[in-house]
Amino acid sequence: MSEAAPSVLPTPVSKRPKVLVVDDELGPRESISYLLQDEFDVVAVDRVDHGLTQLGAASFACVIMDIRMPQKNGIQGLEAMRKIDPEVSIIMMTGYGALATAQAAISLGANEYLKKPFDVDVLQQSVRRHVAEGIERKKRAGMLRQLEGMYESVKTEQKKQQMNTGFNQAAAEMVHDICNPLVVAIGYTNMLLDEVRQLPPGGPAIGRIVHYAETLEKCSSFCLHLAESWRQTTRHAGEVDVVDLFATATDTKGVLFFGTNRVEVSGTPETNINGIRFEIVRLLQNLVKNALEAGASQVNVAVTRADGRVVLTIADNGTGLPPEIMESILKKPVESTKAHGTGLGMTICRHIVAAHRGEIRVAARPGGGTVFTLTFPPAAT
Repeated sequence: MSEAAPSVLPTPVSKRPKVLVVDDELGPRESISYLLQDEFDVVAVDRVDHGLTQLGAASFACVIMDIRMPQKNGIQGLEAMRKIDPEVSIIMMTGYGALATAQAAISLGANEYLKKPFDVDVLQQSVRRHVAEGIERKKRAGMLRQLEGMYESVKTEQKKQQMNTGFNQAAAEMVHDICNPLVVAIGYTNMLLDEVRQLPPGGPAIGRIVHYAETLEKCSSFCLHLAESWRQTTRHAGEVDVVDLFATATDTKGVLFFGTNRVEVSGTPETNINGIRFEIVRLLQNLVKNALEAGASQVNVAVTRADGRVVLTIADNGTGLPPEIMESILKKPVESTKAHGTGLGMTICRHIVAAHRGEIRVAARPGGGTVFTLTFPPAAT
């Protein structure tokens, strides 16, 4: 017995997860829909082709599909559905429970295999579990697609830029820096997926999954930050202007650090350089943020003039840098000394200083902490 397939029409937005039921028998199809309708947004169809149409038009968390059906059977439907939506959970059901059929369904991507007549409690628990897993897979897959799309976007933008100025050269080098955390993020995503697929309920892998997820979140956040920074750099590349370094430092403290008394700005007002104010704000933000995250209770930002140069000094009373890091931090990317850092902030700072024809030095602060000294040519008059 069969019914006409429901037409694919716009429906009101539902916050409940969507479940698709595909079964040519009216009785089981309506029974399953009735059992699940209180928890899920259920769509029921009587043919595989109708199910494929629904799956192509909306995002489902779980599919419940009979194996023996006319026209296309459930195994054929399973193969086709996996091509449309690799992340959706698929539960196969049949009253003809042969081991070979079950193995074929699992090998082709089914998440579970249940026999008819089904036990109500078993079915409901299975659907709840697979709906939750399907939603999580879709979230992870979406993040991975976002990362891959971002990487391709950055590469495409980079090809459009001419590499004949300091700012564009710096942006091109930042694209290279972005690749490393992207690779880490994608690698941890794959490990996370593997763990989830093999995870028994309440198994010991939970700790590893949490660790992978935290690492993925950290790397993804830096990727987003770096990609946006690169876009902003190229967007503002032609906006070289006179920048009041003292006023910019004061504004950075007030806006980005909420006027905290842990940051002090001193020096000579109207100390100007030629450059891009957006980039100078990024430079100050990175150096001050690094100092605060290293445990500094006080960060002193000073703007002065010396020997015909404009001098910007950022001194903190934090834990300081290990000698091996101090020696190499301004020469190449280094591993962060912070628990949640990647070391990319200093890469950004080096590029910004170089693009402004400046120089940067780092030294240990007497009594503990670190001093960064940056010098720039004064603004042309």
